Amino acid sequence: MKPETEEAVQAAKGLLTELVIVASLVRALTDTFGSASDLYQKLKRKSSPRDSDDEDRFHISMFGRRRRDSGFGMSGSSKDLCESEGELIFTSSAQIRAEYDRGYRKIGESFARGDATAQIQLQSQIIQLQKVCLVIHQDLSMSSYIAPSSTHSHLVRLIQTTRTARAASMAALSMQYQRMLPTPSPSPRQPDPPFSPPYSPPCSPPGAFPDPEDTWHTTKPFKPRRRTGDSSSSSTSSEDKEFKILPVPNPISKPKPPAPKPEPDLKPKPKPDDKPTTKTRLFCIYAKELQDNPLMPLADAYKPCGDNKCPFCRTYLAMRTGKIWEIVVDDCRESRHLRRKPLYRVFRIKNRFIVKSHREQGGFACVLCARFRRFDMLCRDIGSLMDHLWREHTADELEWDCDILEC
Repeated sequence: MKPETEEAVQAAKGLLTELVIVASLVRALTDTFGSASDLYQKLKRKSSPRDSDDEDRFHISMFGRRRRDSGFGMSGSSKDLCESEGELIFTSSAQIRAEYDRGYRKIGESFARGDATAQIQLQSQIIQLQKVCLVIHQDLSMSSYIAPSSTHSHLVRLIQTTRTARAASMAALSMQYQRMLPTPSPSPRQPDPPFSPPYSPPCSPPGAFPDPEDTWHTTKPFKPRRRTGDSSSSSTSSEDKEFKILPVPNPISKPKPPAPKPEPDLKPKPKPDDKPTTKTRLFCIYAKELQDNPLMPLADAYKPCGDNKCPFCRTYLAMRTGKIWEIVVDDCRESRHLRRKPLYRVFRIKNRFIVKSHREQGGFACVLCARFRRFDMLCRDIGSLMDHLWREHTADELEWDCDILEC
């Protein structure tokens, strides 16, 4: 009896896990985000801030050489939109839970059970986040002393992985919600109104007088008698006199002038273009797919053995595999004494950002301007695109893109 009981318990556990697999994955994901927040606090305590006077002078001199309007040009609304690193990690669990609760309230148990697509997506994000946390924990436990640069690299890696996992998990839950929404049923067709025959007056017996209304419409209007010129003639002679009606003569039509002969065209008329005119797209279709899907890898054409041509528009991009562009952006932060302290931040731009910025006709368009600014910016080559990012965009805008990493 004991083996049968154990088999029944295991079968019940498997059935329960299968029924609420998405709910279990969401719980595991929120626990992993909690571990990431604890690890973030531990790394923050180990990192040493740079507050010496020499470094302050160095930052001030670097700030004088860089552009002066990067830190002061931000408005209050832009600062409210930019969340800090701590808020990014500490609020991830609450946001994932709120997205799950929204779908569960609308759909119910089927949303908690989920489908295969959402299950695979959530499992992959849990594995990636747990892998990064384990690697950082192992490095911290095995090393007696960790350099500040190593701690900073661990922080950057943890923040990037947390940002990617949060965005991908919320997108997976949202797409599952859209897939499970019930389709609206077509409204039933209303029956046609009954046919009503046209009104016909009641038949009158033969020999009866017509109705007054019919008499009013059928009788001819009274015409006054035409007087003759002789007023002394009697009524009998005027009644016996016959009038002859003369036919109305046809009007003589005027001759129409001859139509002018068409003059021969000296210049040939251009033929209309049969091709429909379409609006020019800002980005290539493949570049737009890379922007919409942050986890989508680059095509094989951009690998070391590829030809660096777009698989859709066949545009050649003059870049080297594995190359990274590095830009230094000035930033201003408030110190303890409420004074603005000039700092500089280093960002590295990957090849994926270059690929998702190219256009079909050649050249590039700024992805950050299309996302944050009112007007778009077109660049001729990669160098002008990098110069535009360095001059026109702030550090808070650069850190929002997943293909731009901060050193």
